Amino acid sequence: MPFADDSLFTLTLPQIAGLVAVSAAMAGMAACIAFAAGGARRPWRVLAAVLAFWLFAWLSPQGHYAYYRIVLDDLPAQWVIGAPPGPGAVLRALFFGNGTLAGIGRGLLGWALIGWAVLGGGRHGAAPRT
Repeated sequence: MPFADDSLFTLTLPQIAGLVAVSAAMAGMAACIAFAAGGARRPWRVLAAVLAFWLFAWLSPQGHYAYYRIVLDDLPAQWVIGAPPGPGAVLRALFFGNGTLAGIGRGLLGWALIGWAVLGGGRHGAAPRT
């Protein structure tokens, strides 16, 4: 089975549901950042989408770790994020990084944000400025 060794499968079904909810909330925050540029010209929308994805790729591991501390015993309080990722790390994340389910989800979010910025991006049904 693909992904059989993924850490997701060490969780119970309710814990997985909680992790999915935490992930969706953080992805929603990234989308709000990107969507804030909805009425802007295309280059600014793309920049906002890339910024939103960069923030998600950098900060979401801390949010996930905080959730794991709630559902798993004996995890120490610690920072799991370091310095902001450079362009190479962000590009690797777009191309599904490490091949885990989390990496694939992160990459799909990045492509969705960038695709929205390039192909659409208008607010309230208005045609976007290109």
